[in-house]
Amino acid sequence: MVPIQDLDDRVNILLVDDQPAKLLSYEVILSELGENLIKANSAREALELLLKTEVAVILLDVSMPELDGFELATMIREHPRFQKTAIIFVSAIQITELDSLRGYEAGAVDYVPVPVVPEVLRAKVRIFAELYRKTRQLERLNAELEQRVAERTAALEASAARLQESERRRNLAMAAGRMGSWEWDFATDRYIWDEGQYRIFGVDPASFVPTEAAVDALIHPEDLDAVREAARNAAATGEYYDREFRICRPDGSLRWCLASGAATLDERGRPIRLSGILHDITERKRAEQALQLLNEELEHRIEERTREREMALAQLFEAQKIDTIGQLTGGVAHDFNNLLMAVLGSLELLKKRIPAEDARSHRLLDNAVQGAERGAALTQRLLAFARRQELKPETVDVAKLIGGMEDLLARALGPAVMLGKHLPKDLAPVRVDANQLELAILNLAVNARDAMPLGGSLSILGREERIPSEDATAPRELPPGPYVRLEVVDTGLGMDEATLARATEPFFTTKGPGKGTGLGLSMVQGLAVQSGGAMTVRSEPGKGTTIALWLPQAERAEAKAEAPELGAAAALDGTPDAGPELTVLVVDDDMLVAAGTAAMLEDLGHRVIEANSGSHALDALRRHEHAIDVVITDHAMPGMTGLELVQRIRASYPSLPVILASGYAEIEDAAEYGALPRLAKPFRQAELAAAIAVASGRAAGRDGNIVPFQLPA
Repeated sequence: MVPIQDLDDRVNILLVDDQPAKLLSYEVILSELGENLIKANSAREALELLLKTEVAVILLDVSMPELDGFELATMIREHPRFQKTAIIFVSAIQITELDSLRGYEAGAVDYVPVPVVPEVLRAKVRIFAELYRKTRQLERLNAELEQRVAERTAALEASAARLQESERRRNLAMAAGRMGSWEWDFATDRYIWDEGQYRIFGVDPASFVPTEAAVDALIHPEDLDAVREAARNAAATGEYYDREFRICRPDGSLRWCLASGAATLDERGRPIRLSGILHDITERKRAEQALQLLNEELEHRIEERTREREMALAQLFEAQKIDTIGQLTGGVAHDFNNLLMAVLGSLELLKKRIPAEDARSHRLLDNAVQGAERGAALTQRLLAFARRQELKPETVDVAKLIGGMEDLLARALGPAVMLGKHLPKDLAPVRVDANQLELAILNLAVNARDAMPLGGSLSILGREERIPSEDATAPRELPPGPYVRLEVVDTGLGMDEATLARATEPFFTTKGPGKGTGLGLSMVQGLAVQSGGAMTVRSEPGKGTTIALWLPQAERAEAKAEAPELGAAAALDGTPDAGPELTVLVVDDDMLVAAGTAAMLEDLGHRVIEANSGSHALDALRRHEHAIDVVITDHAMPGMTGLELVQRIRASYPSLPVILASGYAEIEDAAEYGALPRLAKPFRQAELAAAIAVASGRAAGRDGNIVPFQLPA
């Protein structure tokens, strides 16, 4: 493989030992690797070298004066730069299992006993040095790819510096109307187009009649047969229609389009019409074609480096799996919530602009809202698995909550599954997030239904228990105290020992590709543990599955009387109380979210100033010092977080209200800044209006996403 640049590709290996003789022996053993070897005689010297040098691997003695190896490893891991640096302990004493656990907790990736076997030491150091080198090379390749993509994109779009900016503008353009809707009625063989469809095809609505022959004449001859075959197949089977093709407009220009649609069925399940949308994806296709050669050139190198990296990471996977996936899911949830924020806000504003008599459009909008809210529910599953969701524990009457879910559970289970409940009326209440508990029970019911393809029964049982008790099935890790034990029991296929051992493993599913996320049981387990309880699973092939949740009991007097609503799309009708006209500063590094929030605020009658970073927000405050009434800021922003911005605002403008928005519960130190009003993304216009009212002092705090505002003392 030819390197990208003629650079010294050697990496730095730090050897830390208070005995010079041992340092010399390590240097002799590792000199064959051809890497840069750096030596330190003490923990202090090692820390000084780390702060000055990029290090790939640290070879660390366990027994040293001043600080031992465990303490030094802990200090190294606490520094953000060295959280992923490989640390190998060398010990001349007998390593017990407790010592190993202590070392791994301190951040070690491996142990080497003394006397050192040179080949073993070289092999282990080589693995982590190669992993570091490959990672560095991949970063260089990524940097080169980004530069080349930026150059290609700049040639196509003079106003864009990078392909990401071009993609962002494309999404904004689609949201602003760069799409058309169409409908094909099978009974009349008529096409119904909206204005956007005529615009994309470049024809005049006053003179062009979209018959089959007229439309065929505008489709590129090489694509026509495939387009018609896909449409006929969708019409005959009711399957989804999704096809890219080219159109030849009357002015001679060629445009790429993406048509997506679905069939509408009658009462007998027969398709009667095909409806969908058409996207003009010409700019995207041009960019893809421009990048195709570059992708082919880099694909082989990236695949090889990915395989090498995966082989090396496999040795670290078990120790780092949960933390890595937790960070990944938290980031995905944050970004996905930002996308849902833009989608739900736009849909809410769009519905206000559609006449009430246009029932079909309202149904389509409601379907879109339900889809977006399903996405929000998926992010909650991800956060629950990662144990990063922001729970709102309250005292819940479990029997009433499940009773309120009975219709929802019956619809989810279908007619082939019989639902039974065995919940004492005087069952003690529990302390839990009611919405998350309802979602967990619904997840368990759906999993049970999928395990009973031929039908069966599902029972939900509840009883009070005290830990420790005589029940051998109770989780050993639960602290002593009173609990409510909820069991979801099905008569399904059951699981063998191998499947049961992996049942709660994140992303593990037996439902086949595309039929399950593998996060259901992980989410339920995360909710139980985060609520101070536990979850167990018992199953045998052919005998069904029993999933038990232990939840801490709460005081009966505070029990919640009604089950929270879940799963239905929230109504978009009605206009929230906007209050007096205010000037609101919106701070968010995601331009889609900022634009959506600004649109909702302007629809409420407020004036909006936008800033895409904390520094830009401070500049705007200086320019409009006496004009801004409220600040709404995202938390997870590069350069300056939302909480850091709040601190700066409090220092210079102590009476200015600030609302903090977040895509997931990553705000751990918000208590330092007083009772900030909080909005959990994705939020709706009514929640936004309520937060403005609370922050500006017009309303008291409400339940839900909003925390009442008060200035710190």
